[in-house]
Amino acid sequence: MLLKSQDVSYCQLVRQFGNTSEIVSGVSYQGNLFVRGNSFPKQQRQVAITEMRRNFLDPEPVIACLLVENGDTVTIWYEDRYITKIATAAADIVKHFSLAQLVEEMRSKSGVKIEDRAQSFRFPYRRCFIGREGVDWITKRLLIDRPDAVALGVKLIDENWLKNLSNKQSFGDNELFYQFCMDK
Repeated sequence: MLLKSQDVSYCQLVRQFGNTSEIVSGVSYQGNLFVRGNSFPKQQRQVAITEMRRNFLDPEPVIACLLVENGDTVTIWYEDRYITKIATAAADIVKHFSLAQLVEEMRSKSGVKIEDRAQSFRFPYRRCFIGREGVDWITKRLLIDRPDAVALGVKLIDENWLKNLSNKQSFGDNELFYQFCMDK
C-alpha cells in the first residue's frame, strides 16, 4: 500500500527480544504498528515495491507492510511481531533505551554539536553543547516532546552521564553549557 507521510503517525516503538528491549523508529497506521525498513529515492519507487514484494509479501506467512512517501524518499515499513507498544514518554524511553547508547549517539558525528565555547570574560569551556541544542537533538532523534527531552536530560545528569558547567544540577531547554562527564 502506497501512502503519503501525512497518512501515518510517526512514533517510537519498543521491540522486545527475550529479556532485552530497544527503541526503534515506527509508524502507526489504522491501529497497527510498523517498523522502518529500507528507504529509496522517490524515483526508485518501483525498486522499493519490488523489494517489499520479495522480502515481505512473498514469504509465508505474508508480513503486512506499507510504502510511505515522504518528500524525496519512499520507505518500506513492516509489521514486526516483537513490537510491544509505542514509547510515549521519557520514562518509557529511559526504561527501554540504553542511556549509554543515547550518550554515544549524542557524542557521535551526527549527534549534538560539541565544541569549545566561551562566555564573555570567563575561560573557555571545553567540549560542551548548549542545552537548547541538546533538547532539539533529543526531540528529533527520539520523536518526543520538549518537556520529555528535558526530563531525559535530567536523567542523564542524575546518572552522571552529563553535567551542567554552571554548577547547577538540572538540565534545561536553555542557553547554558553542558558537558558529557567523559569529556572533562
